[in-house]
Amino acid sequence: MVDNCVAFFQHFVDAIAFIDSNGRIIHINPAFKTLLGWDECDVETLGFSLNDFERIKYGHVVHYAELDVKKVDGSYVPVSVSFIPIKLENVYTVLCVLRDRTEQKQMEAALQESEKWFRIIDEHSSDYILILSNEGKVTYVSPSFENAFGVVREECVKYDLFRYVHPEDVLFLQEKLQMLYETNEQQTVEFRRLNQQGEWVWMEAHGKAILNEDDQLDYIVVTAKNISERKKYEEKLHQLAYFDSLTGIANRSYFEKYIRQLVEAQTTFALCYLDFDKFKWINDHFSHQAGDYFLKEAVKRVQAVLRADDFFARIGGDEFVLLLTNATKEKVSELAERLIQAFHQPFRYEKQMIQSTLSIGIAFFPSDADDQEQLMKYADQALYYVKDRGKNGYYFYQPVQNQTAVIKRDLPFAIMREQFYLCYQPKIELGSGSAMGVETLLRWRHPKLGEIPPLEFIPLAEKSGFIFEITLWVLEQACRQVKEWQAHFPQLKLAVNLSPFLLNRKELVGHVIYILNESGFAPEHLILEVTESGLMENIETGRHILTELKNIGVQVAIDDFGTGFSSLAYIRNLPVSMLKIDRSFIQGIAENSKDATIVDTIIHLAKSLDIQVLAEGVETNHQLSLLQQMHCDFAQGFYFSKSLEAEKLKQWLEQYNQSNTPSNM
Repeated sequence: MVDNCVAFFQHFVDAIAFIDSNGRIIHINPAFKTLLGWDECDVETLGFSLNDFERIKYGHVVHYAELDVKKVDGSYVPVSVSFIPIKLENVYTVLCVLRDRTEQKQMEAALQESEKWFRIIDEHSSDYILILSNEGKVTYVSPSFENAFGVVREECVKYDLFRYVHPEDVLFLQEKLQMLYETNEQQTVEFRRLNQQGEWVWMEAHGKAILNEDDQLDYIVVTAKNISERKKYEEKLHQLAYFDSLTGIANRSYFEKYIRQLVEAQTTFALCYLDFDKFKWINDHFSHQAGDYFLKEAVKRVQAVLRADDFFARIGGDEFVLLLTNATKEKVSELAERLIQAFHQPFRYEKQMIQSTLSIGIAFFPSDADDQEQLMKYADQALYYVKDRGKNGYYFYQPVQNQTAVIKRDLPFAIMREQFYLCYQPKIELGSGSAMGVETLLRWRHPKLGEIPPLEFIPLAEKSGFIFEITLWVLEQACRQVKEWQAHFPQLKLAVNLSPFLLNRKELVGHVIYILNESGFAPEHLILEVTESGLMENIETGRHILTELKNIGVQVAIDDFGTGFSSLAYIRNLPVSMLKIDRSFIQGIAENSKDATIVDTIIHLAKSLDIQVLAEGVETNHQLSLLQQMHCDFAQGFYFSKSLEAEKLKQWLEQYNQSNTPSNM
């Protein structure tokens, strides 16, 4: 502290001297040397008695308006002198300020400034000051420290320096102090300390070693200040800089920083682009407040599924990403399934019910791309693929040209290599609530490409003509499987999709008859589904084949009805027993009165023609209730079950039948 005080007055224009208790001058500034020429002297040399100095050094400020002070050459200079007692290191020292009498006003201003400075340092400084001996004992505690933390001077020597420091910070603080004592190099540290109100406050401390003339440690001066407000401000800035204000999750800046770290560290990870389907529609049809509410609730649903170390960020208005470190394709698939499942239930905003699904595009680092920009591009392409094919699903990025070539090459061998497999989705009779049948869906699990969506390989199979062999394989496998289930569910029906390209293959009917005979599957339990648009493109040959199928007892259903250009008046002349209303109408019936009117009209007109109606894509209880009110015959969709492989579908049927028996209703 002495050195600091001396350094403070080095550039003063006033002549400054520090005088010890014996009346000897121990420090002077350059102005003192210039004015009097002395390097060393005592108070008697300055022209006043030791008796007067006794009064000064014990606390009395003494000012001499006029005093002749002896210079080193023996001459005298008229000055005004102020003697100010100050306390340094618990010892009173006298500050002597001399100035030419002609500049009295300037000297008084300087005195006021110096007195103010010392008063601030010793009594009113917001900084907390501790002085430690070379043995580590506390020898001085500033009043500001006592006021904040309740430490009294009498306890300074025995005061435990780390008693009220946060347990997590003690070790680091001790290491810093030890380093200061060992190296004499200034140290700075931030830590938390308990105040008198029992609150943890953040402190920043600077420790400086004061050496004696022999360069040996004399004491340690520690100055500390409360930086809690700064910490709060820094936390607020960090929150604004790295977190989204609406949802509270990481923002684009945080995402870019985190993914850059992963890339630089060459950490394997999956990048998933998430899209909350219908977000724009929600904003447009409800309000932006509803859109904000939806985003916050959607984020909560995602967070409920994620693991603790999964990174979730909002990088744009409705753009969200996941970073999954060290995740296998299988694990990412499982997570994606759970995320999609989390969106099956509707969102409720005030009195409105909002239905949305989730689409996910996935790319892996470094297997798909080894730089951040390209990886983001690929994940976005994978997301676009999902959205372009009806949304509500996930897709792993595949190089388009290479994948198409592999599919074309391997498609003819997929049956032989047992890469195809079947899934089944139940169909529910709305009147009784029972499961009336299942629709079989073809899937392809490729050893290198993974799951290949039907929309990628079915068009290629149709162009190559291989769709005929695939359809017969599906029909045979499904008939055998459902025949097996009919031992427990005798009335269960089977629906199989029929490609429009097969409506000009006259030999199709003969193959169907053969498969039914070989599997023992009753024709009246088989429903062949053909799309409305496909039937219209092959109407003449299609009418003949469908009529032959009806004659052997097989039912025919028109799939995706409402998306083509046919009319019920036209369809009445075809051998059709069921219409399947396209999911695009069903999804909107709860919110869109036009969709509801269209669906209601189709149902009533179909019934007038003695044609049954099935609604596709039912996902909410509200949709189901409306369809029941409209007297729709059947329904299928995620509300009941997603498509399942055979064993799981059998379990579902058993559980569903148990829960829907009359005693449980």
